[in-house]
Amino acid sequence: MTGTTESQRGLGAITVIVLIVLFSLIGAYMSTLSTMSTMNTILSGGSIQAWFASRSGVEWALHQALNRPACVCGGNTCCSAGTAIDGAVINFTGGGMAGYQANIDCSEISLTEGSDNYCVYNIGVTATRGIVGEETYVARRIEVTVADRSAP
Repeated sequence: MTGTTESQRGLGAITVIVLIVLFSLIGAYMSTLSTMSTMNTILSGGSIQAWFASRSGVEWALHQALNRPACVCGGNTCCSAGTAIDGAVINFTGGGMAGYQANIDCSEISLTEGSDNYCVYNIGVTATRGIVGEETYVARRIEVTVADRSAP
């Protein structure tokens, strides 16, 4: 009997060490899940803000394209005449879109259908925040096509 008692000495210490290691691994895993969940929430909110920044850029570009007084459609003159739409950059500084940048590209073509002349604008806006490759980089792009029958 004395041999059996002596051979089981230290078994409790091994069990405690295994449990400590197991709980440490579970804790590390839960910490990683929590961090990933937080990053996912941040990026999701950033993505929504980027969409609104893109949408704002589209609204600005449409207003510019459709309200130019001496604009002759075709040859990209409406997108580049006066206040240039093509290549314009909007830097947002206030509110929920602070830090976002909207890059706008624009092209147009002139179409005639019967006796009606149309100017068709293709406008694309890419809104970004951060630097490509960073964890918190977000970008969204919106493209619209609109026809203006009132164009000369």
